[in-house]
Amino acid sequence: MKKSTLYFLIVVINLFSCIKEQTLKNENTPTERTAPSKVEKWQLITMTGSMANSERTGDDMAWQEYYLLHPDNTFIKSREESGNESQAGGTYQFVTLSGDRYLELNYKTDHRLIGNCTGEAKEYLMIQSENKMSGTWNICDGPGLEYKKVKG
Repeated sequence: MKKSTLYFLIVVINLFSCIKEQTLKNENTPTERTAPSKVEKWQLITMTGSMANSERTGDDMAWQEYYLLHPDNTFIKSREESGNESQAGGTYQFVTLSGDRYLELNYKTDHRLIGNCTGEAKEYLMIQSENKMSGTWNICDGPGLEYKKVKG
């Protein structure tokens, strides 16, 4: 009787460790969202600063920018500021981090357009809904940036 109880406990422990391992593997894996079937444009619509009542929209924002997400999991980020246009690009994927969905942008090279807290050639946009995303740069006193999917 003792051998069967011991065997049962080993099976249960292995089962729980497999479930925990699978949960950890899924923590930074692509979500159910996949690349769009055609190019998607995500336009910056709102910019906020760290001061109260600092929200800006439209032409009142410090710059205008958008992302183009291509079906082959590449992207282009374009920013127009003071009459000068800059672009950067790379690849993207959808990931889940701490239970929230994000668009992870991996830039080909370091570029001043990358809005993050780490200095890496990587940027995250939190997916709020099917048509709305927000930047994460504001976590470290960068501007709060909100994007809306617009029709091409």
